[in-house]
Amino acid sequence: MKKYLIALSVLVFAVSCNNAAKNKVEGTDAQAAASGAGEELVVDTQASSIQWKGSKVGGSHNGTIALKAGTLAINGETVASGSFEIDMNAIVDEDLTQKDMNDMLVNHLKSADFFDVATYPSSTFTVTKVEAAATPTDSVNYMVSGNLKLKDVEKNITFGAKITKEGDTYKAVTVPFTIDRTQWNVKYGSKTLFADLKENIVNDNIELQITIVAKAAAKPE
Repeated sequence: MKKYLIALSVLVFAVSCNNAAKNKVEGTDAQAAASGAGEELVVDTQASSIQWKGSKVGGSHNGTIALKAGTLAINGETVASGSFEIDMNAIVDEDLTQKDMNDMLVNHLKSADFFDVATYPSSTFTVTKVEAAATPTDSVNYMVSGNLKLKDVEKNITFGAKITKEGDTYKAVTVPFTIDRTQWNVKYGSKTLFADLKENIVNDNIELQITIVAKAAAKPE
């Protein structure tokens, strides 16, 4: 039980154990969704994923969350619009090898203490703007902005991504980026919001890296 409580205190969406926030972005007011038209692409949910990393003093966890569905509209080489549905029931922890510990952690993270997936089974990301990076690098050639809706809160965030095309397949891989989970009402163990937590403090930051693979929608026969 003691081991479980230690594992449980590490929130699934936070930064690495040295507390160094990678590419910290701030959630701002939600913006109008991009409405451009173009070739319709369908997200390959099996090839796409969200990587997460969580930590507190003395430990960390990492894993994935699956996408449920998604579409993009591509105008030439430009992403004109798009949205993705995130399956909050598909939270996976990859570092706990003991099944009962892994199950207890994941089930609690799905509970009302954390992401309340019974009430909010899906989260969404809706593209609001995609612009070519002012100074492209090997890992970033576009800046992507969109509304992230998590639980009952929707906020706009911006992050860098590498978007490439091979044949009829588009792939976007974001740089690891960090958001403040408390902006989306994920408050458990926050030292910013609660006093006297001592060793149970959980970092407010969330580290994420998103991979999206999309292909042209199948044409009716």
